[in-house]
Amino acid sequence: MSELLSTVRGAITLDIPTLVRFRDTEDVFRRGITILILVGLVLGAVEFAVGFIGSVVGPPAEAELAEMGQNFDRMLQFMPPEAAQAFEEQFLGNFKVGLEIGKEIVALPTPLPRVVGNLFTALGGWLSQPLAMLGAILAYGVWVMLAAKLLGGTGRLQEFLGTAALSSAPYLLLVLGWVPCLGSVLGLVAWVWSIVIWVGATAVAHGWADPVATGEGGEAQYRVNWGRAILAVILPVLALVVLFIVVLGFFLVVGLIAAMLGSGK
Repeated sequence: MSELLSTVRGAITLDIPTLVRFRDTEDVFRRGITILILVGLVLGAVEFAVGFIGSVVGPPAEAELAEMGQNFDRMLQFMPPEAAQAFEEQFLGNFKVGLEIGKEIVALPTPLPRVVGNLFTALGGWLSQPLAMLGAILAYGVWVMLAAKLLGGTGRLQEFLGTAALSSAPYLLLVLGWVPCLGSVLGLVAWVWSIVIWVGATAVAHGWADPVATGEGGEAQYRVNWGRAILAVILPVLALVVLFIVVLGFFLVVGLIAAMLGSGK
């Protein structure tokens, strides 16, 4: 356990020697995925507790839907008459129909008590949290691996994915995500922090962290090629953005040509 905590602490502080030692362990992939799953279970446990307790002690769903409708009615009182009428005709009419449908769905009888259904829903969210994080790491990691190889990286897939799994550690901040106004800030901090660890893991796994000679007994130090590592991490996103722009431009050109041909007739 102490070794696990030391690895997580080293990842969070972006300690390159810790990342190097972790990369060189025999079962780096299994250890990295284990840490990721543990982080996911911790986050899922908090969401499970908050969600289930909220469903038990919170207002019934029917009351929440009714309150939403009342809030819209109060909002209309502060709008100019013309704007309020247009807003009610164009939006609130359909929205209120949806509210009524929602109330009818919520009121339908269930084979089990509603609290049991809420329990299983929260439990499913808890267990799916680590699987979602694992899928995200694997999906994005494959593309970062490809980009790193194109940039001359020499890492192996298991070493890279195992080390990159440490990027899940900053998301432990989200155990406080239920605090009002704090969750979004912590989410942004955790995301940025995770990207930084992705960059460090990429540099370490692909041979872009060269050891620097130190005196006898001195602590290991490394010279990191941050440029290649950063490029490898952001290149998949840039490629996706470029692809989106190209596809969007293609459809715009096709639409423009179709409009010109139509006007010519």
